[in-house]
Amino acid sequence: MAVVMKPTSVIKAKLGLETNGRVQSFFTSACQKRMDKYVPKREGNLRTIIDIQPDRITYKSPYAHAQYVGETKGPVKKYTTPGTGPYWDKRMKSVEMNELVKEVQDFINGGK
Repeated sequence: MAVVMKPTSVIKAKLGLETNGRVQSFFTSACQKRMDKYVPKREGNLRTIIDIQPDRITYKSPYAHAQYVGETKGPVKKYTTPGTGPYWDKRMKSVEMNELVKEVQDFINGGK
């Protein structure tokens, strides 16, 4: 007796695991929410002027890149909000990765 399985692409789509699917969108959104507290803040523009796509988060403020890489020369100010700083995605990942993985797994399991 042969077992007939659906194509991998169909299985992935049913689980929401396809490229730019619902799990990817959930993961990206969860990353943005968790990263927010690590993004430097003076007035909040860096944290709020963003573009979220299923597979990426783009900080759109003119000074976003300089803040991300930690450049402090020129018009870019060095903000000292506790816990924030350059490479905020890496900061979030080093502190919250286990919780993030659990959150995504719960989403997959619950189909939220």
